[in-house]
Amino acid sequence: MKELRALCCQNMIMTALVSALIIVLTGAAASHGDTALNTAPETKDQSWWRLGPTEEGGDVSVKRSPSDDRAYRYLTLDNGLKVLLISDPNTDKSAASLNVNVGSFQNPEDREGLAHFLEHMLFLGTDKYPDAGAYQKFISEHGGSHNAYTAMEDTNYFFDVDAKHLFAALSRFSRFFVAPRFDKAYVERERNAVDSEYRLKLKDDGRREWDVFSEQVNPTHPLSKFSVGNLETLADWEGGRVRTDLVAFYEKYYSADLMTLVVLGRERLNQLEVVVRGRFSQIPKSSTFAHSKSGDGMPNDHILRLKNPLPFVLGIQPIKDQRSLSIAFPMPSVETHWHTKPAIYWGHILGDESEGSLIAQLKQTGLANGLAAGLAYDTEYGASFIVQVELTPQGVDQKDLVLNRLFTWFNLARDQGLTKWRFDELANLLQTRFRFIEKVSAPSYVRQLSSAMRHYPPADTLRGAYLLSDFDEQVLSNFVSRLNPENALITLIAPEVGQTDQISFHYSAPYRVDPVDIKTIGRWKGAADTSLSLAPVNPYLAKHYPLSEKAGAVTNPTKLGGKNNTTIWHYMDQQFGSPRGLFEARFSTPALDTCRDVAQTELYLALVRDALGEQTYQAGLAGLRYSLYRWNSGVGLRVNGYSDRQSVLLNQVLNSLIKVGWSSDDFDRLRTTLIRSFRNSRKEWPVRQLFAQMGPLMKGSCDHETLADQLELLKLEDMLGFPGELYSKGHARFYAGGVLSAEQTLAMVQATMATLKFGNKGDVDLFEEVVRLPEKLSTQTIEVDHNDRSVLLFIQGDEDTLAERAAMAMINIILKAPFYTTMRTEKQLGYVVGARIMHMNRVPGLSFYIQSPLSSEARLAGEITQFLTDYKQKLDALSKADLIRFKSA
Repeated sequence: MKELRALCCQNMIMTALVSALIIVLTGAAASHGDTALNTAPETKDQSWWRLGPTEEGGDVSVKRSPSDDRAYRYLTLDNGLKVLLISDPNTDKSAASLNVNVGSFQNPEDREGLAHFLEHMLFLGTDKYPDAGAYQKFISEHGGSHNAYTAMEDTNYFFDVDAKHLFAALSRFSRFFVAPRFDKAYVERERNAVDSEYRLKLKDDGRREWDVFSEQVNPTHPLSKFSVGNLETLADWEGGRVRTDLVAFYEKYYSADLMTLVVLGRERLNQLEVVVRGRFSQIPKSSTFAHSKSGDGMPNDHILRLKNPLPFVLGIQPIKDQRSLSIAFPMPSVETHWHTKPAIYWGHILGDESEGSLIAQLKQTGLANGLAAGLAYDTEYGASFIVQVELTPQGVDQKDLVLNRLFTWFNLARDQGLTKWRFDELANLLQTRFRFIEKVSAPSYVRQLSSAMRHYPPADTLRGAYLLSDFDEQVLSNFVSRLNPENALITLIAPEVGQTDQISFHYSAPYRVDPVDIKTIGRWKGAADTSLSLAPVNPYLAKHYPLSEKAGAVTNPTKLGGKNNTTIWHYMDQQFGSPRGLFEARFSTPALDTCRDVAQTELYLALVRDALGEQTYQAGLAGLRYSLYRWNSGVGLRVNGYSDRQSVLLNQVLNSLIKVGWSSDDFDRLRTTLIRSFRNSRKEWPVRQLFAQMGPLMKGSCDHETLADQLELLKLEDMLGFPGELYSKGHARFYAGGVLSAEQTLAMVQATMATLKFGNKGDVDLFEEVVRLPEKLSTQTIEVDHNDRSVLLFIQGDEDTLAERAAMAMINIILKAPFYTTMRTEKQLGYVVGARIMHMNRVPGLSFYIQSPLSSEARLAGEITQFLTDYKQKLDALSKADLIRFKSA
């Protein structure tokens, strides 16, 4: 057990802006719609996409949503690089993503983690920009962010930046793939960063499970290899220096014809093309490696092979108090069947949560809390479809019964699930999502598309993930036939797995491997249960998609009439022309004065959400969703999506909020789940625990351990009168927007107030409080079970003003890049390093944090305070031009 301490002091730096410091230590979218499209399209109706205008040019016309007003151009450069250009004159952020069709599967036998190490090293200087922190500094100072990830068969690099600085950012970004330096001075330092990343997740249950799984894989398969890397796998040894291997890997695999690039900017397509050709045509085409479906040393059918014959059961001891049962089915890749999407189709059927479904039955009997189904991965070396159930302790005790019901569910799906109407319904759902697609953030969009470019034909890059057009019964039948007991890898993760006899090599996870006898296999094959049923026709599919009228100018939100304890804001969409609406209510209530009240509220909302699950699952599929949440002063309710059936869903939610007929089994199941979730927070990364402590420290909120203790004391009878007490007195704030009219808004407000009988005993004042930090050094301490040490420094603003918030934003954008470069790249203190805005309610704040596997708490604290002290002089020396640049960012 290691110690966590918090120090508070004042005026370390920037005295005019900063009230105090806290140091915490630990050791151990759519732009507009087409008004002609107001009915749901048929499966074969191609009017749900449109071609770009002819002036977009390029090698092929990209099919896009009618709601998408951006312009696209698809190109293949002379070096083989595939490029998608996106012109969006209204974007405030430009972005780019380059995907390399090479990942951890290509790691050399004796260099596990090399692809990941290369991803780290690529950022640390190029021929034209040799400074290791130059790219990070430029992106940060111009309002952007950047990152990268290494997957099985892909490595993806991406950034966003203030729109007017796109070309300068591309100049820096492109050199990673043309002439990186791989400076010897940084090889050793970044090797430590990779090792820190590895050590950071030694107690991550997801990594531990994957480590156990990889040890079951045939050694000839790349999934058997360690993908992250550490000091041992990336060490220099006689006859093998890691930098030499790094350069060889880069020269072999980082070939232009294995890359896809997406660039989004506000410039015209012709301008984007000129710049992209000039920057990225220089990427070499090595032609020394080509993906092959034969797979080096792989069987011809490309199905994952394991050391032991299937079926068998893995039992894994977790770190957290969690329980899950999963069944994975190895199979060939389904990528070429993207018109039929067998994994999406069967995941849609098996993941159903409506009445009569498997998970509805398991919940009713107290055996499970949730279920998910879908592809775990899909590669040229095979794929795996997985169904995972979140178990209760009772479910673990009756795991054999749960397994039998799972195979009953698979058998039912195989016998009754292959129907044209189900395929057409799913196709309709996907088409509607694409037809009314909304804009996502620029970096997310380019990242998604650069990956999609290698999975879909050029013309279908945008719509490929949404297109379900080929009802191929043979493909669908072949897929579901593999979901059988003889092809099952079963994994049970629970504290109750019993005696283990093996420890995974990299993450030290205790586990056991048990065979399945022939009699059990036979029972699973014939399992049947007439109480289970597949989902009926979705009753929430919208019949109409009314669009808001675009007025050409956006007005301010309007305050509608309300009672003394009600505030109503309305802001009808006059810009995007979307058929979606949003209705949100936030209730302030004095019934949350104590931690017991807060715990009771969390359990109450969990009970309501659970009761709504069977009713509302299909609504979510149809694009109509709700959420219930707790905030500092009360509870919140949100309903959003296509407006056609929104009032129906709202009434369902409201009726569940006042209905108190919960069973004792549901009460016990959900209370236990919440307690476990709260207590598991103490097993998160140290830095996450530090951030979790800031609410209790600064706002007086209840910490998770206290909430768990209070939940232990609650009884079912305590909950029966709670809704009436919760809503009896308080203030309700409403917001409605999108396509919802003022009349619809007032009707929904009236229904909400009447159903809940809200505030019938009076109004309350609205206020939020934050602790003002003292002007002296103080400490806070918590214990964490982790070998890493972590420090969080919090700087509180002097006052609740917009000017103070603006000042904090300026300080953050000036300091975050040099802080990252100094602490991580130069000093190699740890993998998790950063600075970010951290407002507490309305009071501005700023945080600096480090988590380190090697350095002491005292050193980390000293490094942070020394950095701030040293940077004071640089702040004083900033020029007017520098300030203008930072303000613009």
